Amino acid sequence: MAKHLAPTPKHELNFIKKKPAHANGQRAAAPARHSKDAPTKRAARKPLKLPAFLTRLDAENTASTAGDRRALIFAGIAAVLLIALRFLPLAGWMVPAAFAVPLLFAAAEHVLRAFGEIRNRRYINDSLLTCLAAVLLFATGLYTEAALLLILTTVVLYLETRFAEKSAREEARISAILPRSAALLSEEGEQRVDPAAVQPGDILLVRAGERIPLDGVVTEGITTIDTAAVSGQRSPWAVNAGYKVYAGCRNLTSDIKIRVLRPYDRSTGPKLVQIAEAAAGFDAEQEVRAAAFRRYYTPAAAGLALVLGLSVPIFRGGWVLWLRRAAVLLILGRTAADGFAIPLIYRKSLSLASALGVFVKGKDCLEAMARAETVIFDKTGAITEGRYAVTDAFPVKMSERQLLAIAAAAESFSRHPIAAAIRDAAGELDERMVRAVKIREIPGRGVSAFLGKRQVYVGNAALLEEHGIRYTVPARPGTAIHVAVDEHYCGYLLVTDKVRRRAFDALETLRVNGVKKLVLLTGDVMSVARPIASRLNFDMLRAELRPEEKAKAVGYLMKNKGQRSTIAFVGEGENSGRLLRGADVGIAMGSLGSDQALAAADVMIMDRDIFKVPKIFMLSRTAFRAAVENFALGTGGSALLALLGVFGALSPLAAVILSAALSMLLLLNTLRIK
Repeated sequence: MAKHLAPTPKHELNFIKKKPAHANGQRAAAPARHSKDAPTKRAARKPLKLPAFLTRLDAENTASTAGDRRALIFAGIAAVLLIALRFLPLAGWMVPAAFAVPLLFAAAEHVLRAFGEIRNRRYINDSLLTCLAAVLLFATGLYTEAALLLILTTVVLYLETRFAEKSAREEARISAILPRSAALLSEEGEQRVDPAAVQPGDILLVRAGERIPLDGVVTEGITTIDTAAVSGQRSPWAVNAGYKVYAGCRNLTSDIKIRVLRPYDRSTGPKLVQIAEAAAGFDAEQEVRAAAFRRYYTPAAAGLALVLGLSVPIFRGGWVLWLRRAAVLLILGRTAADGFAIPLIYRKSLSLASALGVFVKGKDCLEAMARAETVIFDKTGAITEGRYAVTDAFPVKMSERQLLAIAAAAESFSRHPIAAAIRDAAGELDERMVRAVKIREIPGRGVSAFLGKRQVYVGNAALLEEHGIRYTVPARPGTAIHVAVDEHYCGYLLVTDKVRRRAFDALETLRVNGVKKLVLLTGDVMSVARPIASRLNFDMLRAELRPEEKAKAVGYLMKNKGQRSTIAFVGEGENSGRLLRGADVGIAMGSLGSDQALAAADVMIMDRDIFKVPKIFMLSRTAFRAAVENFALGTGGSALLALLGVFGALSPLAAVILSAALSMLLLLNTLRIK
């Protein structure tokens, strides 16, 4: 990822075995909560604990809420007293004595906050500056302004906390997909156990209404499964024996039994919670810039206030005037909102994305997507459904059934979707033929196999050309899979793949939202790829590519991109790992249940809805614009008001009101993220 956008390493989580992070320059993985290696003995039964970050979040929020409510009550009392004092006939020493009462009520929580920050070695902090400003205002006779400063600051802090708590609750929503226990079926009967103690091969009973605790396959029962919590799909799945189900989904209608396929820490639900935990640790550029501004601006404002309040009056006199100007600088030294509310913007965006069934590994990924001007699509699995079907067969000197049988036998051990389509079309094969197969897959070409002593080639035209075999050029559209035996051409099969529904609308929505170039990469021949690219208005098409050639194409576009722009790649997670890692932002579709997708991609679309691609782009651009606006308004507003305060163009009362208004404005701008 470009250095000016985010940390260079890609986002890697510790889901599947791979090389150490330092081996390929990638970011160190977030620590897994459980061992990846299954223990040799069943783990002890113990209550399931929530992830550490959620427990910590609850404790922090509880303490913070209590303190903020107490501060708000004291501020309310101070406001009532302040209003009442305006109507009392006070004179002489009674005036400061009376106004000291609401001041003390309003200042109590700020003093506690200031000492807490100092104990944590943050000696120049917002609460300390606010207290010092209030003291200076009170000492120079501005009693109302001093109390009002503390009251308005308390209100702003309370609003900041409420916004942050709302965002935290949205983040913690994902934790609800983790069941606290699992019903393990064993020789002793049913036992309620910690899901982390369940091992692959165990049988679990999942009752209607319960969440599935671990990934598994249904062994008994018929039901419907709600996957909305993990995939964003609102339509339930109908499942029966033989169907895979995933941790975090809810069983809706009837009890089922499942055989566990993966241990707890490698099941879908816990992995998604881990992604949610790790995402906040990757800061966006706007956050880094806001933190840098605050790091220098606050001490500079405090230092300038010290000069104005102490040094200047020694030589020029006018202590009251310069102390009030120093108080104005201290008021404005507290930067508007916490980080200009930019962290809230990105945290809320991540939560909204997960509600769509789109999981983003970091806030920097959102910012990188917002700057993407080029989006590359891998045809199979992204633009097309990846569900191939044999539509016709054109045998040469043999029957159609023989052609299908030879092709299916040669493809009998391949995991490619075209191979699956050929096997489905051929039906049941002779077991003796399958046992005699020795297969070698050739990426981007097909397979070379031995059926007994016969050499068989099944693949595209490039495979046959490499071996000097003449072939028939298809006269009809579709992907042609040619078959040759002992260098004699036997004919070809036509295979088609359906373009995803709403693909055209999704791509046009990307254009409307600022994407300037759409690129299609495919291993299909040009005659098959060109009509699809033309129909969907792609700007660039590269066809007949092997996997390594696709990687080179992505690398070429990365080298020739704009200085501030990024490249996004959209592919199917199972077969596009290298390409997902090669772009600034790797977006994997159909990530549900895929270890490869969750390990390689920066953005995981759990289902195969192509329209979620423009949705997440729109969300990222909205968040980025709001973050840029908050940064510009926060830094510009703070600096301008401070400058006016130095030259005396801003009264203490105006400084109090404008500082609070600026903070509230930045907080309100986060509401546009929805």
